[in-house]
Formats: sequence, structure tokens, C-alpha cells
Amino acid sequence: MGNAGIQRSDALTAGPDGFESTFTVNVLANHLLVRMLEDVFAPQARIVITVSDTHFGDFRHNLGMVPGPAWHHPTDLARTGAFPAADTAAAGRTAYSTSKLAAIYLVHEYARRLRTGIDIVSYNPGFVPGTDLARDADVVSRLAVRHVLPIMTLTPLATSRKTVGRHLADVVLGTTRAPTGAYVDRTIVRPSSAESYDPQREAEIWSTAERIIEPYINQ
Repeated sequence: MGNAGIQRSDALTAGPDGFESTFTVNVLANHLLVRMLEDVFAPQARIVITVSDTHFGDFRHNLGMVPGPAWHHPTDLARTGAFPAADTAAAGRTAYSTSKLAAIYLVHEYARRLRTGIDIVSYNPGFVPGTDLARDADVVSRLAVRHVLPIMTLTPLATSRKTVGRHLADVVLGTTRAPTGAYVDRTIVRPSSAESYDPQREAEIWSTAERIIEPYINQ
């Protein structure tokens, strides 16, 4: 289960190895984990990578809160300052949606590369208030996410943490049936965005991620 995820208030924050932190946690960390465990997965194993419907980039999926992805070559995405006005929250949120698009690309590439019988799927929990994802946001935004937006879980626009946990368990355990490479939107297999199907980008993110994590794989 690859559930690591952060959203920063800028696109300038670097991790300890110098890579942009959103890309590091949302893309590279999950990729490294899967690659290090790949040899121990047995047939009928299922790998689940948590993604986000913000990668669609439209109001229906992001509620106007997160800009859509702005794709660059992964080598650039791994660096700080990849987006305009990189010191702003908008750039940090763009880095987030772009990283989730990158994660879907990797899932598609994994589906082609993993041994037969080992499946991998993307899981979109939807908007889940109260997860502390926006802990680096401004004070007003943090208060809204923690104390106001949870009311939206009473509508189809958001999902509670408890419900999301149940949906995620169903995906991990295979109760929610999904073929390898699929995108599971809460409880239903759906197509991800049109932009998320791009073999060239999938190959680019794979080769870039492989190059970056190579020193850690060989430790």
C-alpha cells in the first residue's frame, strides 16, 4: 500500500536529498518502496497506490481548491521551482496534482512490467477533509479544512476518513475488483483523465524515477 502523500504551500521545499519534497514523497518514495519489495510479492498480490482526482484539473474533481497538473519532464518536476510563482500556495498545489498524475503514469508502467499475477492499481479516495494534508497551508485554510469542510462529508462532494478507510481496505483485499493498471474511484473502476494515458510520459517517469532511486536500491 503506497499511501504517502504531502501537499506543500510552495514548490520550493527540498527534501534531504535535494529533490522537491512533493515529488519526493508522492512519487519517488512509493516507487522506491515497491521496487525494494518487488521480489517478495507472491502471485495474487495487489499493490495499491493512493492518487487523487485533482489530476483531472477541472472543477468537478478539484472543487476549485487545487489547480490542475502542469506536466514537465520528470527531471524538472524532481527539482524545486518547476512551476511559475514557485513560492506561492498555488504552485505547491500544482506540484501536488502533477505528482498524482505522475503516480498514475507509474502505475500504468508497473502494470506492464510486474510479474504475471501481481496487480497494481491506483486508488482515488476523493476529497477527504480532516487528514491534515493541508497542514502547511495558511491559518485560514487550515481552520477551514479542519472545522468547516468536514461538513461536506454529508454530501457526495466529500468522504469521511472512516468511509475512505473501508473503501481502501476493500481495494487492497480485492473485494473491489479491479484489473491491474486500473483507476479505482472510491469504489468503482473508472477511466482516469485523458491526459493520464500517455505511454511516452509513462516511460519518462519510469526511467527518471529509476535513475533517482538507483543509489538507494543498491545500498
